[in-house]
Amino acid sequence: MKHNILIIISIFLFYGCANEEIKKEVVKKDNIVKQKEVIQPEKKKEIIPEKEKINIGWSDENTYTVSVISENVEKAKEKSRHKILQDIVKVRMHNESRFTDIAKIKAEFEKPLMNGKVISEKKVETGVEIYFQIQDEGLKQKFEKK
Repeated sequence: MKHNILIIISIFLFYGCANEEIKKEVVKKDNIVKQKEVIQPEKKKEIIPEKEKINIGWSDENTYTVSVISENVEKAKEKSRHKILQDIVKVRMHNESRFTDIAKIKAEFEKPLMNGKVISEKKVETGVEIYFQIQDEGLKQKFEKK
């Protein structure tokens, strides 16, 4: 009896969770073409207002933005600065730069990191999500320093 109930529940779960898909079948019979279609229900699209669309990464040659989630804004700012330093090290290692020492990079980018600003802040389940942006003249070239 328990097996039968488990099998029935499994079947319901399997068919209940299965996605509908678009299927087209073409059947030719005596030069008559019949076409069947099953149309998948449209998924809900998240609509983000234009003012909330923020590009992560490079906005231009002088502006770089990251996004982080942390407990509070101050911790998120520190986490953002650290993430930017990590991104610089990754870029420089990829470019086989000889300037990859994170302590020296931190000193090199001290001014833009300290002048960085939070351009968006949003409460999330685990704390706060911020978009943190730094700007400096020729910032992208400094990132890619060989």
